[in-house]
Amino acid sequence: MSDRLIHILPEQVASQIAAGEVVERPASAVKELVENSLDAGAHTIGIEIERGGAALIAVTDDGCGMNREDAILSIRRHATSKIRGAADLEAIRTLGFRGEALAAIASVSHLRLFTRRSDQAHGHELVVDGGNLADARECAMAAGARVEVRDLFFNTPARLKFLKTVATEQGAVAEAVQRLALANWKIAFRLLADGRCVFDLPRATALLERVRQLLGSKLADKMLAFDVRGAGAHAHGLATASQESFASPRMVFTFVNGRGVRDKLLSRVVSQAYQTLVPRGRHPAVVLFIGVRAEDVDVNVHPMKTEVRFRNAGAVFEATYRALRDRLADQTSPQPISIETDGGAAATVRAAAGTCVGSPPAPAPAAIVPATATSDSRPLRLVADSAASAPAAQRALGLGFSRPEPEMEALAPRYSELRVLGQAFAGYIVLEDDAGLMLVDQHAAHERVTFERLRAELRNGGIRTQAMLVPQSIELSASRAANVLGSLAELRAIGFEVEQFGAATILLKGSPAVFGVSGGARLLSDMIESIGQSGFRQAGESGFEEMLKQLACHGSVRVGRALEKREIRELLVDLDSTAFKTNCPHGRPVHIRFPRGQIERMFRR
Repeated sequence: MSDRLIHILPEQVASQIAAGEVVERPASAVKELVENSLDAGAHTIGIEIERGGAALIAVTDDGCGMNREDAILSIRRHATSKIRGAADLEAIRTLGFRGEALAAIASVSHLRLFTRRSDQAHGHELVVDGGNLADARECAMAAGARVEVRDLFFNTPARLKFLKTVATEQGAVAEAVQRLALANWKIAFRLLADGRCVFDLPRATALLERVRQLLGSKLADKMLAFDVRGAGAHAHGLATASQESFASPRMVFTFVNGRGVRDKLLSRVVSQAYQTLVPRGRHPAVVLFIGVRAEDVDVNVHPMKTEVRFRNAGAVFEATYRALRDRLADQTSPQPISIETDGGAAATVRAAAGTCVGSPPAPAPAAIVPATATSDSRPLRLVADSAASAPAAQRALGLGFSRPEPEMEALAPRYSELRVLGQAFAGYIVLEDDAGLMLVDQHAAHERVTFERLRAELRNGGIRTQAMLVPQSIELSASRAANVLGSLAELRAIGFEVEQFGAATILLKGSPAVFGVSGGARLLSDMIESIGQSGFRQAGESGFEEMLKQLACHGSVRVGRALEKREIRELLVDLDSTAFKTNCPHGRPVHIRFPRGQIERMFRR
């Protein structure tokens, strides 16, 4: 055949294809332009959009700016100031580095670039239509840069027709800027949409202040700071107390070396850290920063730079899980502490405004504190940043907030220190202090205490069994017999001394000591009723925890049982010495507080 089948694409078509990888929608263009501003050292960044960004995107900054030659080069593909050679890709320390963003955006829009260096008398304006430089001239402007992108995708109708509604695209832009603002709380951001101010964020002194600006004080007041250095990773940030949850994971923000990412590993570790603390299908709010050495993470996995690959994923998982789990284990302490590391050095965790807690992470140094900084007997206790310097009301994505109180109430109370008023509906313990009333779900409270005792025994060699004076036989239905008889090993592992006693009968000789022997047969019968089609065979520690949840639920005091004052006091004391005490193992809240001010307002006082 004389006709050639293979040919080289025209440069314009190749640029438009590349643009489709980098610029998926207006929010993608906003993200790339703002990241360029951050890399340029900007302290103030303004973003304007019209019609969700399809008509106009304008990003203005006070960064270092460019001279004429650099400005002209910046709109060419693979032109960058961030890297010089292939070796630089092994340790990326900037948000942008591919040299594709500005060229890709320019190839699918009408773009105007204004830029000026502080040491030059005038700026420079470039006019670019569909990737082609149409004009370059001098202009008067302040030091920095401004990029105006008009009619995005005007020459790629296939991409244009897949844009969502104006409201949807505007929301995506707001979410992108929100992530960038969380990671860079020392930078001022302002976002305008069709002339309306979406948010105006002055520079913050701490991460918690930026969270308060964006997400409101109601959520910020329920967030806890954590900061742990492990062997190869540094995990720190803010996380909501266990009683606060959301229907979707949209409030989980994860950053690696200051770069916003959507990483499956980090999503999984957050989910596992809140296991047994939030109900199934609910999610926490977390602002998580991971710091690793630049050479230990590959950020060049995806054209949009939203995915990363860790060299030591296990170390990242361990440090993050430990930071979150240890912090959630005790939500009462309002004071900073010192943590003794294996090497004997003390690492002090600070909570005052302006400290490094929650700051954008720098690459971790070569020598990092080992992951075993705390022991099980002394859980890590951290507190949220001070918010005394938070400004007055801001609009943050439609959420307003009020000025915070001078001191934040502990999110997890000392239950045994409150005054006991009695029981309500034979199921809820009524407590009182000077701040208001509190209802404690006695079943949820006892369930958490029992679950943690069982889990501790299982991890320390096995659940203790108390022998019965007279063994009891339990007859099984035909539908249950096979599953139960196939799960005798698992039943023994959780404290039931059982053996087969006929084709459809088991003999119970002992039950978990934490429950006593009097209700052993009933408890085992309840467990058998909850068995699934696959029996109790579960994989790994999480599988056994599911069994312990069932055991703790069936063996705990029920709603409807009247408790004596002595029993109430003993339960509250046990609850105070239990980790994760604010939620039952299924994630339901242990207590609900009614502030005194709210009660007085109801009576119009």
